[in-house]
Amino acid sequence: MLSIMLCGASDTADIALSFAEVTTGFGGEPWHYQTGQILYLNTATASWEGNSRRTVAAADICVFVILRRYGEVTWNTELREALDAGKPFLILCLDSTYNEYLALTRNVPTHAIQNEDNRRLVETLTRLESERQLTVATFNFNTFKDVYRRETAKLIEVALELLTERFRRQALVGLLGDPANLTLGELEAAEALAVDEFEVKTARKQAISALIARQAASPETVLALLSSREQGVQRFAFSRIADLYTERPADPGFIDDCIALANDSDDTGVARRLIPEIFKIDVEQAVRRLESLDLCEIGSRRRLAEALEVHEESIRAEGLIQQAITLLYKCVVKSEDSGWLARCRSYILRLEAVETSTENDEPE
Repeated sequence: MLSIMLCGASDTADIALSFAEVTTGFGGEPWHYQTGQILYLNTATASWEGNSRRTVAAADICVFVILRRYGEVTWNTELREALDAGKPFLILCLDSTYNEYLALTRNVPTHAIQNEDNRRLVETLTRLESERQLTVATFNFNTFKDVYRRETAKLIEVALELLTERFRRQALVGLLGDPANLTLGELEAAEALAVDEFEVKTARKQAISALIARQAASPETVLALLSSREQGVQRFAFSRIADLYTERPADPGFIDDCIALANDSDDTGVARRLIPEIFKIDVEQAVRRLESLDLCEIGSRRRLAEALEVHEESIRAEGLIQQAITLLYKCVVKSEDSGWLARCRSYILRLEAVETSTENDEPE
């Protein structure tokens, strides 16, 4: 059953019956602290604030109503809990109170308002509208039922739209295994799925694979994936940059953005995956732009040295020897003469010999 909680000061008793009537008309269950319909625990450490937080967390919708009085628990506990929990909620205000608030804010400094309820309501409404930019719907006692019903219907409409979108997503996931048959509309939906931080990792990776297969990811989508807060998605995207990003020749700004994202990441695996992918996109840009990559981690230095060695022929052919040497010196930060470090030093000597030979062969 749909549980809807009425939140407000003690004077909300004036509209409690109307609230209950509309709520039951939706097939819902009205909750209001004055009728005892809240979740509570009577213990040695019990508190009204604790009971309110517990009830807000359990409710499906919260309806905050402002009549004439200020409710401490309502605005300092229940609203904060609803915001923190991402709970759907409405804010309804008696029109005479709202008009008084507008008049006071225009003509009287807040600290000069003598009536405490008025002053605190002005502070609350200012915080809701100006600071949090929340929408307040007004009503009078004759229209409360209609306004509450209308605003609640809007929330239910949004919920149904989200449910429809969930069903679409579920259908789309079933199609991602055959990317060749995806329509343009389905590819657009796959992009939206791939970058949705609230979606499960498996579905997002399936969407990324489909975008790769169809070369359908925009540069903006690629950067969004590289910025993902989900480590598995971010690592997967970094390991497939060359396949995701299809613009050739590559935009130097895009490569710089990739490097900046790797530098900002606390995950050392990101930089390791980035290096070979940038070389796949463009050897020259890789050699010229990877100088700005943070190479504090030994695995990244090893990957860079290996990539430079793999592309030695292209580096020589494109006249990038000096830039490659500079990068290789950044890779060699230890004194061991074994393994990849030894090969790296040998490679440096080999390139330096080629550079020297080229200089000696130039005419006087």
